[in-house]
This record gives sequence, C-alpha cells and structure tokens, in this order.
Amino acid sequence: MKEALEQELIALKADVLPQFPGGPRNMEAWLFNNLNVPYFDLREDTIVSVYVDFTVEHTGYVTGTKIRYPSSFKQLDKEILAMFSRMPKWKPGFLNGKPVDLNLTIPLNVQLGNSMRKPYNMPTPEVSRLPQYNGGGKALAYFIKSNMKYPKEAKSAGISGAVTVEFLILANGRVDRTATIGNAIGYGLEEEATRIVEKMPKWIPAELDGKKVSSKHQLIIRFELPK
Repeated sequence: MKEALEQELIALKADVLPQFPGGPRNMEAWLFNNLNVPYFDLREDTIVSVYVDFTVEHTGYVTGTKIRYPSSFKQLDKEILAMFSRMPKWKPGFLNGKPVDLNLTIPLNVQLGNSMRKPYNMPTPEVSRLPQYNGGGKALAYFIKSNMKYPKEAKSAGISGAVTVEFLILANGRVDRTATIGNAIGYGLEEEATRIVEKMPKWIPAELDGKKVSSKHQLIIRFELPK
C-alpha cells in the first residue's frame, strides 16, 4: 500500500505533501485497527481491493471521501466511508509556503474470511489478563440478544440448542478466525452463531507481561425458541 500511495503523491503539485500523523506506518496501523469488517457468508477467503478518493484540506481535515470503484460488498464500502469520517487531522500540504487542499487516493486491500474455516491452530499462552468484552458480561449478553436472528429453518422445525464458537481476539481487539466446535446441530444455528461473533466490536485484548497479545477464546451462544 505504501508504494502505491507514494506513486499517487508524486503526481501532486505541492512543495510539501500532506502527511498522516506519525507517517505512513502509523496510517497503515490506524486503517487496520479502525476498519470494522462486516460479516459476509462466504465459502472462500476473499481479498477485496478498494480505492478511496479523499481531500486533505488546508486545515488538515479529511473531506470528500468516496469509493472510486464500488466493490460488490456495499456494507464494506459503507464501513470504509464511516472509517474515513473518523480519521484524525493530517498535516496539510503546502504550495509556495501556504497550506492547500489536495486530493489523494489510498488503495486498501481488505481480507474477508470464509465462515466455515477451521479453528485457528494457535497455542494459547498463559496471559496476565484475560480478554474482556467492553462493558462486561451484561453488555455481551445484550449484544448477542439484540443481534440474534433466529434461523427460520430452526424455528419451523422447533430446534433449539447451544453452539460453541471458538475465535481469536487479536492484540488490537478485533475478532478473527471464527469457527464453531463440537457436534453440529444444523438448521442454520452454527451459521448464525458465527455471524453474531464476527459482527462483534473490538474486545479489550489479553495481556502478557504488560503487552497486548492475541489469544483464543470460546463463547457459548444459546438458541431458545420464543415462547
């Protein structure tokens, strides 16, 4: 992404180019940590390339964000635009000693994982602090309840049960490598449990010796037929 961005910047007419706070590496980290990747029901891992046009104004604010070529995932495009609306102020570009508005383009490669992949075979280290859902157990229970869409197939067949979902909580708090474990119930329950977990906002990651680390976690999602 850095090389493509530099090629875009070469064509700009400015004495001093705009800069994200802390430089390109900080920008890459910010983009990775702030993009909420939606859940998609996919059977293959997919990498989506999205080019984002925007303006860094002479004030440093980012405006006029748009997707140059919309992807086939409208919700992903929406989340990318929302992310750019939260972007911090840049150091503006300068021309003839004065700050100026400049148009930039950033290419993003977003990886979308399939929903049926195997649990990530990663040893779980002994951690100093376990991962936590923001707001605690009550907030987690509310999130699951408010986002659950009981599968029509299971509801029609009178099927209920509990699905165990195993996933990674990365060092940046994002949920990754989600998969169900144990005997499958079917009727769409495993798919719905996976969808709920992949939709979760960032967790407070585990810590080891004062440093944030990735860790494996399991969550039981219970499906009870409405009375």
